[in-house]
Amino acid sequence: MGFPVGDPGNYSDNPDHPFNVIVAALDAAGADILFAAGNCGRDCPDGRCAYPERPITGANSHPAVLSVGGVDTGGQRVGYSSQGPGRLAEHKPDLCAYSHFLGSTAFGADAPDTGTSAACPVLAGVVAAFRTRWTATEIPPARLRELLRGTAADRAGAGFDYDYGYGIVEPRALLAELQKAAARA
Repeated sequence: MGFPVGDPGNYSDNPDHPFNVIVAALDAAGADILFAAGNCGRDCPDGRCAYPERPITGANSHPAVLSVGGVDTGGQRVGYSSQGPGRLAEHKPDLCAYSHFLGSTAFGADAPDTGTSAACPVLAGVVAAFRTRWTATEIPPARLRELLRGTAADRAGAGFDYDYGYGIVEPRALLAELQKAAARA
């Protein structure tokens, strides 16, 4: 992002930047693409946040990407989780997944995994688990994104909001919806 906003070299808000074009090509080829929303939330942003008013930038805000915010194990948005709107697509983040859990022990035996960088792999694991049963040919990435959004546990009222997106990923509801779709096919 070393170029100023509006410069064609700045991928944060340029859908025609080569990186964003590659993301779109991966989606068209059948790849499920997930990015962490970022840790620039209004409540406690990282000091490196370049765009505090619209911190979900570049590929993190691409329309073909699942942008993942973070919630704690109680389902509350963590203060540093970036809120929308996104710079390329307004309705970002798409979903939230869990962060602040004991897992990798990367920071010590009693230190939780935190950040949207911990939440994104949680959702990636859900997507990978469902891909073991339903291929991208059977359920294209765009349809899976719709299903994930539609089955999320809404947290802040009806529908999309800039704090939680469409809600917290709900694997059981997604599975039920996919099984219904398979039965109709």
